[in-house]
Amino acid sequence: MLGLKKKKNPTQVDCQEAYNLWDALTSRYNAIQQMQILHNFVHDKDFSLLLKHAYMELMDKQANKLEQLMNDYQLALPKRPPQSIKTPANVEAYEDRFLAAIAINMIQENITQQIRFIRTSLTNESVRKTFIDFLGEGADLYDSAIKYVKLKGWLSIPPLYKQVPSENKESLDSGEAYQLWDHLAARYDTIEKTQKYQNFAHDVDFKTLLVIGLQTVLEKQANLLENECAKFGILQPSRPPKSISTNEGMDLYDDELIFRDIFTGMQFIMELHSTALKQTTTNDRLRSLYRKFLDQELNALDNWINYGKTKGWLRPIPMFTLK
Repeated sequence: MLGLKKKKNPTQVDCQEAYNLWDALTSRYNAIQQMQILHNFVHDKDFSLLLKHAYMELMDKQANKLEQLMNDYQLALPKRPPQSIKTPANVEAYEDRFLAAIAINMIQENITQQIRFIRTSLTNESVRKTFIDFLGEGADLYDSAIKYVKLKGWLSIPPLYKQVPSENKESLDSGEAYQLWDHLAARYDTIEKTQKYQNFAHDVDFKTLLVIGLQTVLEKQANLLENECAKFGILQPSRPPKSISTNEGMDLYDDELIFRDIFTGMQFIMELHSTALKQTTTNDRLRSLYRKFLDQELNALDNWINYGKTKGWLRPIPMFTLK
């Protein structure tokens, strides 16, 4: 980014990162234990393999990584779940369709949790990168799980969006139609705000960074979303001005305030992308589009955090200290 050298990773974690590591490991222990119990009731062999080799092994691998990190930062580890759990209850008590719905909800919650961890892990780059990697693995698992339960006929179909033009043979449900519209509206708002901030920013590097973000991410994503809305016959919101040029009010904003406002907006957009990713179950292609958007936002957020540190615009968080 603009020729800046990345700082070396801090040797310690802040108080929120310490909590995030503990919370992440605890949740994985709980997920492993829940899946061990549910696995006793599964009938379908393929579904059994999906739970065991995809979900539980992933949770176990991530737990091992978290245990290592917590040891590195001298954080107390929670108790581990049992090695295995055999339930003596009636194995016919639950249908695989019901168990699959529970598994899908657990994977969705894992994605939500990773977004929170990434958004609040600002001091230690290694910790944040770990959570970013976990999010990618969770998103891959979610995509495979959705495709699998659809193949089995276990996925409930939401109300379909009926205004899709006849020449478009893709399916779209009502929630997916809303996500396209909502994403485009959010991108338009961000474009207009960024155009204004270009006029208010004082630092030359910072102004360049705003232009790069506008041209390489915001406008390109807006164009993609416009095409998708047109393809599915979705009403599009009004576009922002082509450009905004004014010197009026320049003294009202300083670069640090602009940086923090954009940073907050990026955190919101990251949540928006992840919500769309989880909600998009009918159209697999659109789910992959939101995954691409999320990856772009994660990369931008990581660069933004590092840039803010070099400028001193990120407020220091209380560190976790050992007594």
